[in-house]
Amino acid sequence: MRRAVAALACTIAGTTTVLAAGCAGLGAPGASGGAANDVVYTCWGQPVPASALDEQRSAETLGDDGRAALDGMEVPAVDPADWWVVTETPERLALVRELDAVDDRGAGDVRTHEMLTVDNLEAAAVDPVEDWMLDSYGSCALHRDVGGDVAIVTLDPDRPPDPTSRELNLLVTEMACNSGQDAAGRVRVAEQRETTTAVHLAVVVDPHGGAHDCQSNPATPYAVELDEALGERVVLDVGVAPPRELRMPDAAAP
Repeated sequence: MRRAVAALACTIAGTTTVLAAGCAGLGAPGASGGAANDVVYTCWGQPVPASALDEQRSAETLGDDGRAALDGMEVPAVDPADWWVVTETPERLALVRELDAVDDRGAGDVRTHEMLTVDNLEAAAVDPVEDWMLDSYGSCALHRDVGGDVAIVTLDPDRPPDPTSRELNLLVTEMACNSGQDAAGRVRVAEQRETTTAVHLAVVVDPHGGAHDCQSNPATPYAVELDEALGERVVLDVGVAPPRELRMPDAAAP
């Protein structure tokens, strides 16, 4: 079954998405572009090299393959002037754009970008016809690839930050399919850096094998030990681009 079809049954944090790679780690075929040692972000598992974001190559410059992809089956009509090219090969087209306004869906699900991917069915040996077909289309946060699976991270409202404490309590929601179970024992701080004004954190969930149903996963409480008392410092999630201040689950972005 194609990833785009399988993804219709995938529900993350109570919201259904047509983005295939958000389900059970399904990979994206084809080249992702970007130079060696390029920082890579992901949009529901689809790779987005930082170089593509920096270059901002307009989709108006697409060649024959790219234009054919935009005319493919089930591909929504988009204005190429609004999109940047991430990947353009005979097998795959991937475009990304920055949303006109931040899409804050609550519970820490804050989306800043939108991604469109289209696959050549013949090149991917998925279907015996020579044509392009939609693979994924939807909004996301850009998560930096720091190892592990991405997660939605918020402050824990039951244990709010205490300026006098070195313990910072978080809620971490796994975004991959996990049969509606929490991620206890698999949450990990991939990056932690403290300054006089901020605590920088990148938190991930280590994957585990086996087949799992795709439904909403509950948040997992997780405590981070700081080098010193929190004080008046802000807590920044640097696992996303751009980094943003961690808030309580129901706090909307300004």
